[in-house]
Amino acid sequence: MVETRLTRLVDFWNEWAIRIAATVSLAAYVAVMALAGTRRRRGFPGWKLALWLSYQLLDKAGSYALSSLSLDINGDEAAAAREQLLVAFWAPFLLLHLGGPDNIGAYSIDDDKLSWRKVLDAAATVMGASYVVYSKLYIVDSGLLRPASIIMAVVGILRFLEKAVTLRRALSKKNWGSSNAEPMELHCCGNIDTLVYAQHQFQNCGRRIIFDSSVEKNSHNLEASREIFSLGSKDICKVVEMEASLIYDMLYTKAAVVHTWGGYLLRLISPLTTATAAFLFWLYPKDCVERVDVIITYILLAAAFVLDVVWLVMALGSTWAYAFMNCRPGVWLHRQVLCSGWWHLFRSIAVSLHPCRLLGRDPSSYRLWPGTIGQFNLLQDCTRAPGSMACLCSWLATKVGLEEAWDEFRFWRCLSELPEDVKELLFERITQRLKHETADMKDIGAQWGQGAVKRRRMKIFHGQDLPFFGREFQEDILLWHIGTAIYLWSGCHQQQLIMGANAETTTLLKAIMAVSEYLMFLIVARPHMLPDPALRRLYNVTRQALKEEWDQVKDTSLRGAATKEHLAEMLRSKEKSRKLGSDVNRLLISDAARLAILMQESEPSQVKDLVELIFDVWVDKLLYAGIRCSRESHARQLGQGGELITIVWTVAEHAGIFCIGETYDKPIDDDEGPNSPLHVIWGLPILGILEKKRQQELGVVSDEDITPAHV
Repeated sequence: MVETRLTRLVDFWNEWAIRIAATVSLAAYVAVMALAGTRRRRGFPGWKLALWLSYQLLDKAGSYALSSLSLDINGDEAAAAREQLLVAFWAPFLLLHLGGPDNIGAYSIDDDKLSWRKVLDAAATVMGASYVVYSKLYIVDSGLLRPASIIMAVVGILRFLEKAVTLRRALSKKNWGSSNAEPMELHCCGNIDTLVYAQHQFQNCGRRIIFDSSVEKNSHNLEASREIFSLGSKDICKVVEMEASLIYDMLYTKAAVVHTWGGYLLRLISPLTTATAAFLFWLYPKDCVERVDVIITYILLAAAFVLDVVWLVMALGSTWAYAFMNCRPGVWLHRQVLCSGWWHLFRSIAVSLHPCRLLGRDPSSYRLWPGTIGQFNLLQDCTRAPGSMACLCSWLATKVGLEEAWDEFRFWRCLSELPEDVKELLFERITQRLKHETADMKDIGAQWGQGAVKRRRMKIFHGQDLPFFGREFQEDILLWHIGTAIYLWSGCHQQQLIMGANAETTTLLKAIMAVSEYLMFLIVARPHMLPDPALRRLYNVTRQALKEEWDQVKDTSLRGAATKEHLAEMLRSKEKSRKLGSDVNRLLISDAARLAILMQESEPSQVKDLVELIFDVWVDKLLYAGIRCSRESHARQLGQGGELITIVWTVAEHAGIFCIGETYDKPIDDDEGPNSPLHVIWGLPILGILEKKRQQELGVVSDEDITPAHV
């Protein structure tokens, strides 16, 4: 009985395997096309998992079907039957599917580093599909299927090789060079006009920042790039968000190949060739052919034709096409398409027919940054008891080796929408800081808040020699995050801030906590996005020390209802009475509490200026993080929804922070403190290394945190 069932199962698989594989290949192709856009924004992790599974399934199903067809070649009469001929006709469609949709080229930045192994795999796949078409359709009497298969094979091979070329060109330095686009102005704030302007700015700035942020001083590209600062902060933010989306296109879609002469030509002829193949197949006699195979063939042809039309419309209606023609003023297409207004009319029609219109959304909105940022509050995390289900899931994830997946889910729950008023205030302050005529450029890339204190010249720091800045950037974030939380939340001072706050001050306070908790989130969840060595052990011991302080609370009823405000008040009180402890694990907490107390003891008339100062300090930290984050980290994170510091980094690049031949007339002051540029080499204070060694002796940091590469 068992053997009979196994025999039936084997017979069923032998008969239906290629049919199932071809159908699954098409379904996976459509799923990848539909889900590819979810990578532009950080949504539910399940969508990312579905995209990954579809991406893997597309490759496996197509490769399996092609391999089966290649091995099932023989010269007897059975191989020449009409049924076998029709199944062999599916090989070019499998190549089309393996080439992937136009809106996804690489799943990760590592895919763009095309190795010779992948080149050989691509060549073997093309040879296998060509062998199937030649052996089963070309050299036998296949009738009208012969020209139809040849037509589709040529298109399938070109579309498949296009993916390999895309991966090869995505990280080509030549492909990211600035171009000489015609100058233009932003006339209105509609998304279409803004996207065209963003495309223009991308040609001057965005194309060079992945490989080389340096630019010639007073060059045409730099002057054109700085034009963006003549806009309002809201328009600047919108343009830069669209630029980041264009960088995503270059790295993770086929834009680098689609928007070329060859790419446009291939998309123009693809619908015609598919329609021709469909017409030939319609004339092809279908006697002695199973109905299911005919249905599958018609589905493959219809899907190929519809998708060819979709890719053609998307390619011609994209602002990439506008930029392509705008950079070629001498070509007749520039006059016939752009100058006549035909392209704008075509794009408006294409946009009006977009399915997003049915949902009441602007089709260009996917170009905008979703505005979600991670928020992690260390004090709140230490006062919150994990639930039993969370503990169980964490234990199971550790046992089966899925810690990263579990962490990603936990971090997804930390995401929240950046309030619009906070976003506007943040980018307004960043814009003011970066404007070339007012910014001290050396401070932006070399310090992380000390410049804000010097600019404001607050009396509370007079004679303090800037003591409350960490030796390392991540240490500094921890110190100021705890200090800011204690300043804002502890005791009666919190009530005074709330009662005396107007709308402007309230927005400032919200912005301070948003940036503070965001940079703290980067330490916990995205340490690779921050400069300098990852001080994970320093974070762990600080968190453990805070939990120990919280565990000392004796009143269990208070602990049950208490929040981060209670812990902030406890730390302030203990530091004031010098009961916080002097062990090395609490040194950073003690410094943070002293910083908060010093700010709380300022004059009431200084409160508004002090809140402005704290916000400026956090803006400087955010700018420093964006500028000093590696380009690979920015590029890698764009494929996972992007980060706020990537948007900030793109804005900063327009200011031309790293100009070739840039000099500063202002001399370096030796008395500016331990974090002055005199003590900074590539953004890393020398004194920080000495402090690290001292902490290593006390057991705070490990050997991995001190490496010769940092010296």
